[in-house]
Amino acid sequence: MQKQPCPVWNTLREGSVDKKDVARHDTISTTASGFVDGGISKRYGEAEYPTIHTAKRGIEEDPEDFGTQGKVNRLKKDATEKGTKRYRGQRAYRLFLQVYQLILWKQCYALIHERGFPSQTEEVVRDLWALRLDTFSEKLAGPAESTGDEPEVFSSQPSAPETEDDEAFKLSHRRTTWPRLIDSVGLCYLGALLLRLPVTIADMHRMIMREEIPFIRIIKSIPREMRDKLPQTYLSILETKTITKAEQLHHAVRELVFLYDREFGVVFPPLNAPLILFKYIKYLALPVEVYPAVKRLQGLLGFTYTFPTNGKVKRRCLHLPEVQMISVIVVATKLYFPFDNVKRYPTSAKEPAAQVIDWKVWGQAQRQFDNRETAGGRIGKGNEIMVNEKDVLNMTENQLDEYMDWYENSWLDSNNAQNQLAEMFPLGRTGLESQPSAISQPDIDDDEATAAKLETVMSQMKPRRAISEEDALKLPGEVPRPGSSYQRYRRESDLPETARMFYEAAAKVAGISLPNLIRAVHQTELKLERWQESKRRMEYYGGLQDEEFTKGADDEMEVDEQGVQDF
Repeated sequence: MQKQPCPVWNTLREGSVDKKDVARHDTISTTASGFVDGGISKRYGEAEYPTIHTAKRGIEEDPEDFGTQGKVNRLKKDATEKGTKRYRGQRAYRLFLQVYQLILWKQCYALIHERGFPSQTEEVVRDLWALRLDTFSEKLAGPAESTGDEPEVFSSQPSAPETEDDEAFKLSHRRTTWPRLIDSVGLCYLGALLLRLPVTIADMHRMIMREEIPFIRIIKSIPREMRDKLPQTYLSILETKTITKAEQLHHAVRELVFLYDREFGVVFPPLNAPLILFKYIKYLALPVEVYPAVKRLQGLLGFTYTFPTNGKVKRRCLHLPEVQMISVIVVATKLYFPFDNVKRYPTSAKEPAAQVIDWKVWGQAQRQFDNRETAGGRIGKGNEIMVNEKDVLNMTENQLDEYMDWYENSWLDSNNAQNQLAEMFPLGRTGLESQPSAISQPDIDDDEATAAKLETVMSQMKPRRAISEEDALKLPGEVPRPGSSYQRYRRESDLPETARMFYEAAAKVAGISLPNLIRAVHQTELKLERWQESKRRMEYYGGLQDEEFTKGADDEMEVDEQGVQDF
């Protein structure tokens, strides 16, 4: 006898089995007389279903429907929509590019109408995207339809989960064929760079984290008609699987610069150095005297604040223009306002080093500036995505409400919801919960907070007594001058507490990690040391050329392999 698995079984006291009912419904009503040469087995097989032992004739239909009593009511199921057919092959390619173009438009719209970017930003980004589309012409050439059952997998799709230490968007030796989601933000940054706007990588990353431009959960803003027709392979490209770091955006912009230079010969201008340099100095609450010192050191080091276009050279973080600028700022700060307690006396009261920064006051002002958005027991805009399961256990009631509001707005998709049970549990706050919390405070403007921090630090600066050269000759011993006993830090453990706070703030404003900033500053100091040695040789021999200085500085950095890490 053959065993056949069955769906749900419902045994009644009386009744017969109709073949039509068996074919149309998942429930079967049976009686002891409803089987010919067979019966119901109480034994369950491996599939956890009861089985029917029948003869060759199987189940017979009772022509007179004898013995049927009562009425059978069957629950009608709600009609469900048929699944939309997904595109394949080149139709899917075209639709993916259209979706990506829509994302670019949404980001430009947010930058122009919400962040105050000029209207030309959309035109510049559109032209950059038009050039990028030319690289897909071979892929899109040919008939619009494809007989392939599955979409083609492209090189930007990860083949295996990456660890936290790996770069989430690392490119292989073969150039990426299809655009990545982070490239859209990179194109917006390059558009601002072409317009000479004082916008930094850290600014773009902050707008991403605060969701001031569409990026996180961008798939939610795509129309459902387009989303349902895209294969899952393409949808995964537009999903944010990990928290995007500012260093990944640095990497994406650099790869885009390589691409446009190699394919189209596009040359991007250097950073708008005066405005961005002033922005960095103001954010770090440094005296304005640092500005000319940075300009002087830039000329000595040969930094141009431009993205490298030679993809064959070894890539270091110091090759990035914003990293070059912040490294020079750190060096100039250490020369004028060192972090130790050694007293250094300038020769004149007009020198920048004639005033001293109280680094304890600076650290307190910086902590107050960093905690301005979490004051009053708030999570802080842009910090919601960083919340983990441990943080939830320590949250207050208002913080939970704030987090759930963010989660509802960012991750839940209420479109096309047909579940009647879900309508009984509406989303969002209702009644008294919809009123703002008593502890909620209006967001403090960043410019006002920066100005308050700068005023606090500048008001606590102390003067340093000046000792002229003539007076120094009268004193026993050598008088320590500004720049003497210069401290260099090669690793994070070497930083004193005051220097660590400043390095962390500088790394944040540049959009890089603290270890990478330490390495970049150390490489800058090596270049300056090499320049100082070459200057001494020129005084004695007068034959050392600038090209030899540059080559020697690169060789020195090659020797310093410890801690050197590429992006």
